[in-house]
Amino acid sequence: MKVSADQLIFSVKLFVAGMIAFAIAVRIGLPNPYWALVTCCVCMNPMSGAIRSKAVYRFTGTFCAGFVTLAMVALFASAPLLLIAASGIVATLAFGISFLDRTPRSYGFQLFAITLMLVAVAGVDHPEIMFDTVVARVSEITLGILATTLVDGVIAPRSLEGALRARLHRWLPSIETWATDVLDGHEADAQGEHDRLKTLADITSLSQLTGALRYDPTIHRDDLRHALAIQQRLLRMVPLLSAIGSRIAGLGEAERLALRPSLATARAHLDAGTEPPPDLADAVRALPLDASDARAWQQLIHDALADMLAEMLTLWSEVSRIEAALSGKAKLAPALARTVSETRAFPLNPDIDHAARIAAGILVTYALLCGLWYATGWHQGANAVLLGTVTLAFFGGGDEPGRAIGMFARFALLATLLAGILCYGLLPLAADFSTFALMMGLFMLPLGVWAAVNPMATLILAFGLSNINLQGHYSPPDFGTFVEASVASMLGIFTAILGAGLFRTWGVQHQLQRVLRIEAREIARLSRSPSRRLRDSYVQRALDRISVVTARLAAAGQIERSAGLLIRLRVGANVADLRSMGNALPADGRQATDRVLDQLRSEFDKPQPSSRLLALIDEALDALWPGDGSPGARPDRAIHALAGLRIALFERAPAWVPAT
Repeated sequence: MKVSADQLIFSVKLFVAGMIAFAIAVRIGLPNPYWALVTCCVCMNPMSGAIRSKAVYRFTGTFCAGFVTLAMVALFASAPLLLIAASGIVATLAFGISFLDRTPRSYGFQLFAITLMLVAVAGVDHPEIMFDTVVARVSEITLGILATTLVDGVIAPRSLEGALRARLHRWLPSIETWATDVLDGHEADAQGEHDRLKTLADITSLSQLTGALRYDPTIHRDDLRHALAIQQRLLRMVPLLSAIGSRIAGLGEAERLALRPSLATARAHLDAGTEPPPDLADAVRALPLDASDARAWQQLIHDALADMLAEMLTLWSEVSRIEAALSGKAKLAPALARTVSETRAFPLNPDIDHAARIAAGILVTYALLCGLWYATGWHQGANAVLLGTVTLAFFGGGDEPGRAIGMFARFALLATLLAGILCYGLLPLAADFSTFALMMGLFMLPLGVWAAVNPMATLILAFGLSNINLQGHYSPPDFGTFVEASVASMLGIFTAILGAGLFRTWGVQHQLQRVLRIEAREIARLSRSPSRRLRDSYVQRALDRISVVTARLAAAGQIERSAGLLIRLRVGANVADLRSMGNALPADGRQATDRVLDQLRSEFDKPQPSSRLLALIDEALDALWPGDGSPGARPDRAIHALAGLRIALFERAPAWVPAT
């Protein structure tokens, strides 16, 4: 394997920070100096912003856990079982919240739970020293954080700005190509639709990176806001492009021929990144109509298409201007600059059901291992409890938790072997700090090179260094104790596999169906909620869900369903528009739309939408707009929503997902 210069620099930084933190911890007499060293291992990152964000969340989680631990000890010092039970419940809640928060901030909740168990559970028999333990733990963690941050700031700090720019350089050409294909009338195949969703997933992923970007000192806050403003506008373009493509694809040959000059104009403004001309929408609305009964429907499509083209080009022109300002090529107009300054990251919505199931598995795992500890009095029981719950918290959230935990178990075995070599082979050769640093370098530097490209190597470092009782005056633990501690760790890890399967069904296919059923149920709820705010919130959640589902479609071999995901998004948005307009409609129109929504709710358990639903949509259209199709007849938003619902459900044949 070829080792890059970046890997070597990362490894050296990790080693130097670790040695500085450990030496200072020993010098000032901290009881467990190896925790300062372990902190350096887990906080070091190739990117400076990621180091600082992780450092902030690690310190916050540790400090808050120390405070809560002391409060619980004050309440339950005379009742050890109650202290263990309370610790398990509080730690489980913290782990559950970490699954709800899909940003780097979740690390703080994880460290809160881990510290709580390390201090309260492991020290349950000695409540009188809890305060000293908390102070020492916070001090050791803080020392490791400071050493890591200092070394990174001095030795080749790396900015996340390049990663941010690289994302923009991926997004903009991909979205422009998508828009160009739509305007040219090119319909994507299954792989093309899936590639578009991968771009969508990449755009939403910026929200996860934002937590680290905010702590990167080399990235100006205004630059981050510009990137987020681009993200928001591109995400608004996604459902528009899907809807425009569907409407163009549904036009007749004569309509397409008449529309071609307008699309050429739109294409020119797309290429130039300029706003649409005022007459573009009027030209689309004025397209010739057939002399048949379909005139009214044609006019409806033309009107909607005109508005969507204008909105899409306006968004793209704003994206172009913001990107130019971010690159230093131009300045934003005051109105747009004010909007950009108020931009926030696209929200990543929590999956409450998923988090609750994992938290339940963690709590049961904790209870089982604590029960074993209590029944046997095994002095390594606390170690098994900690490893079991931590393993499930870190590796139990994926679609295949058994596979992920099994992989961690293999790395844990490797870490145990390497820790044994360090403990009984290398460190006994150390006579002073210089030879100690040499022995530690033989262990840490190769693993640091590996950790630069594989996070699991970081776990080997942290796991191995935590199990050898590394103190200022090193004395290897009894080999039997080392083996027993390793057995306890592996017992905890494999018990976590049991906990991972108690409340969840594993597999990509099941998770895919679960997310799609959530989508179907939410659309059904939207049909009862007359709120524009809920509509906008739904669109955000739906885009987020599509991003999450995209990778699962590829893993399940079902990329042909990609197009259906965007269609379902449009169904939900149209349902929300229809419901939000209900009170403003005339009585007969309101009754007709209510019948549509009632029928739609009743069909979420059926394999396909029915002809009855199609007939009700047509009746509602007739009730709301019995127009003659003349160019001056302008339907309102409710009619656009009905038309969009009709197209999405019946003209493009989406993959209909039953709600149960």
